[in-house]
Amino acid sequence: MFVEAFKIAIKSLMSNKLRSFLSILGIVIGVFAVIVVISIGEGTSYNIKEKIMSLGTNLILVTPGKIGGRAGTRYTAISDLFTEKDGEKILNSSDAIINVSPIIQRSLLVEYRTNNMDSLVAGVYANYEDILNVRLDEGRFLIPSDEDYRRRVAVIGSEVSDTLFPYEDPLGRTITIYTGKTRQHFKVIGVMAPKGRSLFQNLDNMIIVPFSTAQARLFHTKYVPIFAVQASSSKDTDRAIEAIDRVMYAKYKDEEKYNITSQKELLSTISETSRILTMMLAGIASVALLVGGIGIMNIMLVSVAERTREIGVRKAIGARKIDIIMQFLLESVVLTSLGGILGVIIGIVGSKVMSYIAGWTTVITPWSVIVAFSFSILIGLFFGIYPARKAASLDPIEALRYE
Repeated sequence: MFVEAFKIAIKSLMSNKLRSFLSILGIVIGVFAVIVVISIGEGTSYNIKEKIMSLGTNLILVTPGKIGGRAGTRYTAISDLFTEKDGEKILNSSDAIINVSPIIQRSLLVEYRTNNMDSLVAGVYANYEDILNVRLDEGRFLIPSDEDYRRRVAVIGSEVSDTLFPYEDPLGRTITIYTGKTRQHFKVIGVMAPKGRSLFQNLDNMIIVPFSTAQARLFHTKYVPIFAVQASSSKDTDRAIEAIDRVMYAKYKDEEKYNITSQKELLSTISETSRILTMMLAGIASVALLVGGIGIMNIMLVSVAERTREIGVRKAIGARKIDIIMQFLLESVVLTSLGGILGVIIGIVGSKVMSYIAGWTTVITPWSVIVAFSFSILIGLFFGIYPARKAASLDPIEALRYE
C-alpha cells in the first residue's frame, strides 16, 4: 500500500516538474540558510576557542576590582592596589600554582629610524614565556638577569617586526619607546612567532620588556595592574583559583577589590554565548522554512482542487479517509524531503565557498544537517495535513460531478 502510494506521489510530482520545483524552492533556501548560519557560528566559536587554547587552559588572570557602590556612591575602579609581594604570596600559596608574573602594560609610540607605530609595551618576568606559551621565531626571550639588572632589552611581536623592520633583521637593533616627553632606547633580543589576537590583547603588536625596567624606566610606579598565574595543569585550575582567592581575601577583606578569571571560565562562557547566538540566528534563518511550508500548503491545495474527480473515483471504489490523507501527506513530505536534500547539498557547498571567498572559518556539524533536514520533513507534515484532510473529507458523489 505504501509503495503504491509513493509511486502515485512521485508520478503526480513529475507531471508538474516546474511547479514542484518552485514549491520546494522555499524549503531549499530555508535549509541552505540554516546550515550556512550554523556553520559560520560554529566556525567563529572554533576560532575563538583555538585562540584561548593556544594560551593554555591553565592560565589565570588576577586583576583589581572596584570599590564603593554603597549608600548611593559610585563604583570606582582600583588601579593602585597590587604589589609584587602579592604575586610572591600567590606563588607560595599552593602546589597547584607553578608560575606567577606581574604584568604592567600600556600602548606607547615606538620608533626605529623613520618607521614608527603604536604598540602595547608590557613589562613581565622571564617566566611569562611559559605562562603564555610564547614561541620565538628568532633570538631569545627574557632571562632572570634581565630583570635583576633592569636591562633595556625587548622581545617584539611579528607585527612590530614587520612594521619597524620591513627590510632588515631586527635582532640587535635599537628601538625607541616614547613615554610622554621622555624616550628610552631598547635593544631587540627576540622576535615572537605570529600568534594573533587573544581576548585581551594583540600578541603580535606587543613589545615585551623586563618588569623591573618597565616599572622604573617607563611607567614609574610600584603597583601591579595584572598578575598572570599558571596552574600546574587544567585539572588544577580550580584549586589554584581557590588558593588565589584565599590570599587576596586575607589581605584585602573584600571580594570586590579583586577579580580572578581563568581560561576555562572564558571557554565555558564563550561556548554558551556562541551556542545561544547560533541558535538565535538559526531560528531567524528557519523563518524561510516556514515561508516555504506555506508555499507547500498552497500547492497542495491546488493539487486537491485539480484532482477532485480522481479523489471521488478512489473513494467510490473503496478508498478510506486515512488512505486519502496518507496519499496527500506523502506527496507533501516527498516534496519537502527533496527540498531538504537539495538544501543540504547547496548549504554544504555554499559554506565551503563562503569560507574560501570571504576567508571565514566554517564548521559543518552533523547535528546541523540532521536538524535542518528533519525540520524540512516536519514542515511537510505540518503544512500538508490541512490539504490532506480537505481531500479526505470530500463527498465522493460531489467529487465525481466536479468539472
